[in-house]
Order: sequence, then structure tokens, then C-alpha cells
Amino acid sequence: RLDDQEDDPGKDQEIDDRADEAAPGQHIGARRAGQVAQQARDDQRGHGRSDHSPAYLLDELAEDAERVARHVGLETFDVVGHSLGGQAALRLAWRLPDGVRRLVLEEMPPVALEEGQIAETMDLPLTPRRVWLGIKQVVQTPGALSRFDKTMMDSVSPQFQPDPAWWERLSATPQETLVISGGPRDFLRPEYLRLVADALPRGEYVELRGGHTVHRESSAAFARAVLDFLR
Repeated sequence: RLDDQEDDPGKDQEIDDRADEAAPGQHIGARRAGQVAQQARDDQRGHGRSDHSPAYLLDELAEDAERVARHVGLETFDVVGHSLGGQAALRLAWRLPDGVRRLVLEEMPPVALEEGQIAETMDLPLTPRRVWLGIKQVVQTPGALSRFDKTMMDSVSPQFQPDPAWWERLSATPQETLVISGGPRDFLRPEYLRLVADALPRGEYVELRGGHTVHRESSAAFARAVLDFLR
């Protein structure tokens, strides 16, 4: 699903979630005279209003995002990616080093550095807060879970096994990049996201409060951090 729009340069720009608020994806924006001139948002395949797919390769998610950018005629742009969409946004930056200007990675799960790290990083026990956030998501976006492809993780999870080549490529990423953590109250531990920021040549790290959906739970702080970085 493609969702593109022209924005009124005279209005304040709002950084919001993708086409479906609960769906990981990318928010792509071109800039004109220091302001956002055009934006494109997409639901990743298997999420929101996009179709399901036989497989969910991370590099193919980046190809999808590139097609969105080409479809709306963007040549140089910023990208904000949330969760799995952060992996797609990062790989899009690798594909288009001259096209992607700046990069924001919100709660992006990193590829493991060593065996056992995936469980330690992403598989914390169920907590009352996580139950509450899950219920809140269902109430706010009831269609998100029904449209989500439940088979996706069978395809995605093996791609997060230890891979030194991913970290080597990360260390050569040319774009200025902001890595955003939602804090220690959800399943992605901040220390691993800090490792990502430290590995990036032009990486910055900010820790907010709000968990994995920090853009929704701490929307004002998230918007300030992103807009300050992109200006």
C-alpha cells in the first residue's frame, strides 16, 4: 500500500506513525528549504493494509521501501523506520547511499553479535506493562492483529542469527543516524541499541520512555527528538 502526500510548507510538520499505527514500516520525507516538502508512508508486507508474502527477507523489505520512494518521485530523502521497519530502513540506506540523507532507527532489533544474544535481547518475561500495551494496541487499532501475517516470524527470525558481516556493514554506513530506544521497560534492551549507535560512524543515541512503541506512548518527546535531528 502506498500513501503519499504533499505537505503545506507553511504548517508545522508532525512526525507520526506509518499508514497503520501498529504496523512497522518506514516514513520517508523529502526536504525543501529546511522543511518537509513531501512524505511517503508504507505498511510493510504482511502488516496493516499491505499484502501477505510467501517470505519476508529483510533485503526485500528494503526493496519495497525503495519502490515507494521511486513511486512518489523522491531522489534525496530522510527515512524513519520503526521496529522491523528499522532494519528495512537501514538496508535502504545501504542500497541508496546518495539517496538517503539521514536515518532514524526507532526500536530496531539488531542482528545478534553472538549465540544466545537474541533470546537475551528480545525475549524478556511477560510483564503487566507488556500485557497492558498489548490490550491498548488491540483497542486502538483492532484491525492490526487481524491483518498481521502470523507466519512472518518463521521467515524473519533466522535472519537475526549472529552475522559479523551485518556489523561490518553497519560500521560503514555513511548517513547520519539517530538510534532511538524506548527504554528498559520492553523487550529490546537499551544497551544493545546503544551498541548499534556506537558502531555507526555518524550515529547518535537517545533513550526515551514508552517501550517499543515509543512514537505512540511518548509522542511529544519522540517528535522533538526526530525533528531536532532532521533539521
